[in-house]
This record gives sequence, structure tokens and C-alpha cells, in this order.
Amino acid sequence: MTLLIQYLLAAFTLHTSAHLHLLRSEPSANDTVAAAPAALKFWFSQRPELAVTTVKLASSAGAAVALAPLAVDTGANGPLVAAVRGPLAKGTYMVTWRTTASDGHPASGRFDFVVSH
Repeated sequence: MTLLIQYLLAAFTLHTSAHLHLLRSEPSANDTVAAAPAALKFWFSQRPELAVTTVKLASSAGAAVALAPLAVDTGANGPLVAAVRGPLAKGTYMVTWRTTASDGHPASGRFDFVVSH
């Protein structure tokens, strides 16, 4: 019985760890940056499907900030990049993202960061 439980746990771990998830971002969640970032960058556990990926940036008041079309940095394990086109004043901003990996499983998230100057 113990061997069966170990097998099932190992199979579950392999299955769940294969899905795309956000490894890190710049700015990172709850980060305070001195100057407005020129771009938002995201590193995922798998390459996201660019055609179905969205990134949105909004002020704390809910006003949308313009972003350039998404691009993937061509370097090894390069990030997904959304250049910031709109102005960012001092304040808190909310990032929301949604994507899907080649395995078809969706992933999404949100986080805030603060521009201090």
C-alpha cells in the first residue's frame, strides 16, 4: 500500500510541476522602484504561447497604462517583455497577466508595484 501511495504522489508531483508558472518578474510583486520601469518583464517555467498571452497595467485608480505589443527576448530563457508606452507617475500600479503554455493549461496572476519618484 505504501508503494502505491508513493507512486501516486510522484505522478501527481510530475503532472503539476509540468504546468507553466511565473518564476519572477521585473518589477517584482510588491517591489518599490525609484523610477518608472521602461518595460515589464516576466520569466516563466515554460515558454508562454505569445498569441494567447495578455498583460495589463493599471494605476491604483484603475486607469489603464498603454503597453507595447508583447515580445519574447531572444536570449536563452529570455523573458516575456511588455514595453511601457504610457507615463507612470509616482504611485501604485497593478499588473495582471494571463497566458497558456504549449500543453494548453492556462495560468494567470496579478501583483502590485510602487513607483516612488
